Amino acid sequence: MELYQLRTFLTIARIGNITQAAAVLHITQSTASGHLKLLEQELGTPLFTRTATGVELTGFGELAIAAAQTAVSASESLATAARLHAGQVSGDLRIAAINDAETLGLGALMSRMRASYPLISVAIAHGLSGWALGEVKAERRDAGFYIGELHEALIRSVPIRKIRFCIAVPRQWQEQVSSEKWSAIGTLPWLWVPALGSYPRLVTSLLASHGVTPTKVVETDREATLENLVEAGVGLALLREEKVRSRVNDGKIFLWEEGRIEALLSIFYLASRESDPKIQALLACAESVAAEIGPPH
Repeated sequence: MELYQLRTFLTIARIGNITQAAAVLHITQSTASGHLKLLEQELGTPLFTRTATGVELTGFGELAIAAAQTAVSASESLATAARLHAGQVSGDLRIAAINDAETLGLGALMSRMRASYPLISVAIAHGLSGWALGEVKAERRDAGFYIGELHEALIRSVPIRKIRFCIAVPRQWQEQVSSEKWSAIGTLPWLWVPALGSYPRLVTSLLASHGVTPTKVVETDREATLENLVEAGVGLALLREEKVRSRVNDGKIFLWEEGRIEALLSIFYLASRESDPKIQALLACAESVAAEIGPPH
């Protein structure tokens, strides 16, 4: 079997559609189908079953994923190590970022990248965690940031730090929330974020543990808008404690201490790209600056 056949197999498995996988690989559908057919013939068993929308892995196909990833990674690891050692890694690195640069530690990360790998050109786009995941899975981005638990078979992630979130309350509702606690949290209006963000999962998990269902009044995909709407008295929101501390100190927002939750910030990438020199360069720099970012405060 050939490495290109294994790469085609892994891409089809990740996307679940041969036509779309071929587009990602920049080959024709017939070529992708040919790669898969030859691989299945050599293995003597089907790797996929056809569905109305694409393909699904067979039982053996599920088992073959790890072995295929290991084979592809092993074939690339020696060249990667040599390039990293020589400091000659080059090319474009596309990153899907979330939140603001300070939270992600982008300043320190990019400074380290420029110093250690000056031939890598980085392009950063911003969105929500779910958007970042979709971009990386579709190979429109090489790596991304994510807040929360990430359980994806074809994704690898490296933890950066934990972020502390707290329920932010308009000042005029401080007394009500302090006295009525979770009862007030369940009756007051909530500000929301689209489903692609980590926010809905974090809030729903926190509130559900106290038997509370939020009443949503305004939805936005901008954290700064959430802060402004809380300050204006429109609704409650789950905000990053470190980000809104200045507003709290100025008496503009009240943070309810009992409504606190922590979530993990990670960098993630496709498992099939683990031996990619640019990914390895990014991870090396990310791990070296993670300690500088520090724990939540």
